[in-house]
Amino acid sequence: MAAERILVIEDESGARTALARLLTEEGFSVRTAATGARGLEQIREFSPDTVVCDFRLPDTTGLQVLRAARAVSPGTLTFIVVTADCGGAESEEALRREADFFFHKPVDLSTFYQVISRGKGNSDA
Repeated sequence: MAAERILVIEDESGARTALARLLTEEGFSVRTAATGARGLEQIREFSPDTVVCDFRLPDTTGLQVLRAARAVSPGTLTFIVVTADCGGAESEEALRREADFFFHKPVDLSTFYQVISRGKGNSDA
């Protein structure tokens, strides 16, 4: 059986590299992107099972990436948004409604791994 494919979209290179390394060590097939635009290209090319996306990206927001990703892969991927600050109550409420999972930074890795393992089922972890 092939490893689950995970795409990490994170503009902070240290966080992106560390998360990719941890997920690879857990047996996942991982690709990364530093911008929303590159992340959407990776969604088309890599067809990930799960996308982990920072909310604040240099070219867009995680919510905009989420909506575009749903148009590319409707109903086929789990979308996890990770944020230190999503810019207000309205943005946070939209994320809670639309993302499969929503994490505030810093992320508890044991909870994060449980979420990835169990798949869809909206949660604020």
